[in-house]
Formats: sequence, structure tokens, C-alpha cells
Amino acid sequence: MTSSSIKIFMVVLKLRCVSISRLIMTSLFRVLHTILKFLKLSDSELKDDFICLSIHHIQKLRWHPGNQLIAGKVVSLVKDDRDSFSRDYAQFGFVSGSLLQLVCSLVEQSDMEDTGRRDIFVKLVDVIPRLVTFLQEQQDILKGLSQYYKHKILMLMMRLKPHMQQNCSHIICLLKLLRDHFQNLLHEPLSRHISKLENCLEGSPFLGEIQDKSTRHLQRQAMYLFLSCCIFLACSGNDSRQKCSSKKDEFGHELQGCIDHCNYFGLAEISDWFQRCCLDKILDSKSSTDIVLCFLQLYMEEDDILFIVLLQLLDAPLISLAIDNMESKCTSELIGAKLFSIIFDPVHTFHALLSLLSYDHLVLVDYLISKDVGVHCAQYLLRCLRLVSQCWNAFIDDSVYEAQIQKLTYKRQRTLKNTKLGFSRDKGSNSEKELFLSSKVCLLSLKRTLEDLHQKDLFPYNPKPLLKSLARFEELCEQCCNN
Repeated sequence: MTSSSIKIFMVVLKLRCVSISRLIMTSLFRVLHTILKFLKLSDSELKDDFICLSIHHIQKLRWHPGNQLIAGKVVSLVKDDRDSFSRDYAQFGFVSGSLLQLVCSLVEQSDMEDTGRRDIFVKLVDVIPRLVTFLQEQQDILKGLSQYYKHKILMLMMRLKPHMQQNCSHIICLLKLLRDHFQNLLHEPLSRHISKLENCLEGSPFLGEIQDKSTRHLQRQAMYLFLSCCIFLACSGNDSRQKCSSKKDEFGHELQGCIDHCNYFGLAEISDWFQRCCLDKILDSKSSTDIVLCFLQLYMEEDDILFIVLLQLLDAPLISLAIDNMESKCTSELIGAKLFSIIFDPVHTFHALLSLLSYDHLVLVDYLISKDVGVHCAQYLLRCLRLVSQCWNAFIDDSVYEAQIQKLTYKRQRTLKNTKLGFSRDKGSNSEKELFLSSKVCLLSLKRTLEDLHQKDLFPYNPKPLLKSLARFEELCEQCCNN
């Protein structure tokens, strides 16, 4: 395939005067996908023009009632009397699957931070609800194909989200799609991910007895996207650059602005989710730490998502701040969001992560030098170490953290008349001093190892910012010992 032949093909597309069957439409999407892969590999100058043209034509696609895909002004769909769309969802699944594959390729992972293409990619926002609705209404679709579609749609949402954040209404659209079509993934109890690995052989099939790996992967994607959207909306009122094109809510009532609607929408969604997924379903939890550990264990299976989620959780305190800034009449309805904000306190979550890693600093080194997660891991450690230096007393003593949870838990129990949950620390768990000492040994060992690797020029990038933060941590440890 040459650049000249691709140019000719693009000219034909611009003519928009072809009539095709659904079989040819599927092939067309696949051809477009193949061309796109070629242009990316060859780094052709045609790539941007091709992406723009493809998105322009995808926008023209329309779904009639019954999910019959037609091509509008782009192509006219020729119906086959022997096998119409309405009777053959299986074949139509290949059409939508090919389209979904093409759309995901148009928005690559590397394009997530490319603001120059934002206006182009935002045009794909309207395609997502149509694809999601189609998927939801196909009852006879094979489970494997259904899982694949869900993965691709969630991946597309994750890639488009950074380009959609200039308009809160787009983020609300994503949240509603997650709530309406991925609820089963969002409301899976986290307790299912507690596994006693020390009592099982590695790779034992019984570890996957309750959930298969593909379902856990989808749950991780859906939950990250949900939390990311909720936290964004909860804090959107503080950013004057944000726009909101929502003029009315779902009941047709006039809105008073982003602060009154979008913020509360995000807070209400996360409040409801946290109570249903984490509080109301983990009835045997004796410690708030169990909830954090369950959550982290779910993401430990995929390193590339783990640190993206951890970076997002660093903004959890902003939820509590947003609730405090609201009128008091609303706060009683948002106890779940308030508890989420406090239970996922960044300093406490950092302690939980280190404990899950068994305080093995070499695991952190492996993360840092990883091609896939190294940057995100370094960002997370830098921000955590900065927080630790600012909240030193909270790092060495969890009593303030637990007191806040006890206070809110009591308020929630009075409101919901639910006394089954307790958040006191287990008697057999480590004391605050032991937690601090274990974390101290881990982080100082990490510092020494990074210094040694950097001195030998074996570290893949410049670790000086991280070493500087670790040196500050060491100073605070020495001051603590002297006192």
C-alpha cells in the first residue's frame, strides 16, 4: 500500500457516492483500520488528514430504531432480503465491532494528552452512547464478544475523557452511561478480591473461582473511569475554564450553573456508589483499612492501571472540601462521599500500598524502571512524599484518621440505622509505630538503591527529584528519632 493509493482512496471517500451492503460496510471499516495502522507505522503526513476525514464520516453514521446502522450522507445501505439487520444481530455485531475497533485506533493511548487534537476527538463523543446502547440491547451476543465490546468501549471512554473535560456535560454523559449500562461492574463487592495467597498455590484455578479475569479487568476500567469522572465533577466549580452546556436536568428543571448541578451530581454519584459497593456489601469488615486493601488488591493485578488509580485517589480530600463548601442541607445526603474521601486519605492509602507490597523496596524499584508504569509510579511517589512531609504527624500516627471515620460512621449509623459496620482497628493489626517503622525502612532502602543505581548510571532516567524527596523524608525521620 502506497501513499498515492491511500490518497486516491481518500478522494473516493470524499465523493460520498457509494452504495454498500453491511458486509461491505464491515470490510470498509477494516480497510480504514488497516490504512490507519500503515500511516501510523510509516509516520506519514497523511495521518492527521486521514484521522479527521475518518471521524467526519463516522459522525455521519446514524442508528435507526432497532439499532439499524445506516450511513446517512456517507453511504446508502442496501438491505439484503434474505437477512435483514433486524433479524440478524450477530452479523451486525461484526459491523459495530469493526467500527468500534476503528474508533479506538483513531484515539490512541499516546493521544490522551494531545490537546492539539481535542476538537477533533470531541466529535466522537456522540458515537459512544450509540455503541453502548447497541451493546446493551443485544441479548444473544456471545459472552466473549460482549466482554470484548465492553473492554473497547471503556477503553475508548478513558482515552476520550481528557479531551472532554472542557465541558462538564460530556463528563456527566459518561457517568450516566456507566450508571445505566455498566452498573453490574461498578457494584461488584470489593470483598470478592480478598484472596489468601499464602494458602494457595500460585496460579491455582480456585483463585479465579468467583470472577474470571476478563470481568475483573472490566471492573477495574469501569471503576477507575467512574471515580475519575466523579472527582472531576466534584471539583469542577473551582475551575473557571470549565464549560457546561447542560441547560436542564433530567427532570426538565432549569439549572443554576455548574457549581449547583455538576458538582452535586458527581458527589451524589460517588456517595451512592460507595455506600452500595463498599459499605453496604462489606458487612464483615472490622477496619476501614480493609476497604482500602480490597480496592488496591483489585488493581494490583494490572500495574498500568494501578498507579493511574492511585494518582486519582490523591484527589480524594477534594471531595470532602467540596462538601464542606456546600450548603449544610445537602451534606447529610453525601455521607457516603464524605466517608470515601476520609477512608481513602492519601497518606493512609500510601501506608496500605506499602503493606500490600510487604514493604519490599525492590518491588518499587521494578515499578520505577518499568517502561509501562515507571512515569506514573514516579509521579505517585513524588506526590506522596510531598504529602508525607506536609502531614508528618498523620504519617506516623493514624489516630486522627480513625477519629474522623468513627465520627462519620456514627453519623451514618444514626441516619441509616445500620450498626453492623465498625471501623475500629483490629486488635491483631500492627500498631501505628510498627506501620511507621516498616514504611521508614522500605523508603530509606529505596533511597539507597536508587542512589547506587544512579551512581552507576544504571537507572533509565534522572531520579534526582525523587532522591531529593527521599532525602527530605530521611531528615524528618532523623528529627523524629532525636525528639
